[in-house]
Amino acid sequence: MLTRLQGFILETHIWLGISAVVCTWGTFVLLDQPVPVRYLLFVLSATIWVYTFHGYKNGKDCDTQSGPGTLSTRLKKIFIVVGFISSIVLFFMLDRIVQTLMLVPAFLAISYTLPWYNGRRLKDIPFVKIIAVVVSWTLVTYGIPIQKIDHWWSESGYGLLMLDRLFFFLALAIPFDIRDIEYDQNHDLATIPNTIGVENSQFLALFSVFLAAGFMALGFDHLDLPDSIRLGVLSVYILIGIVVIHLKHHPPKIYYSWLIDGFLLLYGLSILLLTDNL
Repeated sequence: MLTRLQGFILETHIWLGISAVVCTWGTFVLLDQPVPVRYLLFVLSATIWVYTFHGYKNGKDCDTQSGPGTLSTRLKKIFIVVGFISSIVLFFMLDRIVQTLMLVPAFLAISYTLPWYNGRRLKDIPFVKIIAVVVSWTLVTYGIPIQKIDHWWSESGYGLLMLDRLFFFLALAIPFDIRDIEYDQNHDLATIPNTIGVENSQFLALFSVFLAAGFMALGFDHLDLPDSIRLGVLSVYILIGIVVIHLKHHPPKIYYSWLIDGFLLLYGLSILLLTDNL
């Protein structure tokens, strides 16, 4: 029973969706912006739809578990259809500027799996896979919250926090490329681990965490944000480093889905729980 429940949560990517919502929620609070519930619901439904569709389309449903998938094909199709419809409805309830910005990750998500140029998918282009993931998640969890701030580009602190978020997601994306190394090799997909090796990819992920922490600290200084939240986020980065180091022990695939996806949730919680004005 527990295994089936776990499979249901992971294969429908509900866990990732909830983690993404908490991360985005925390960003709005960090930037002292109103929290738009409709946008958070959109993030939840779109995450569930996109990642469930990718898993179904690519036949990689077992990636989230140590064994074969537990969900029937019919149930997966239901989640894909419901997620798609709810995402479209919520999309048209968003502000026009948000809709425009969301076209970027929407294009990346669709062209990532479906052929769009000479029969090639976006993921077939060397190293585009990880770039698409990092840019999309940064835009969804940081770019949308920050666009509500007038002339944010004139304050270097916001730019530093954007770099922080980019390297944060790079540090989380590399382990998934390590996890999928055999699949990517079998499908001739050029990724960082396939090019520089697993050990060097771990070092790159650790260096990304180090850069994220550095840009985060500088951004907090420029924006005069609370030290308590800075320490909370730094603790999350330290945990990410520990997990990346542990990858050398070849943990089961379920380790990635629960723990590494869960860092989005921890990132948001480290802000929400340490903010005084909630």
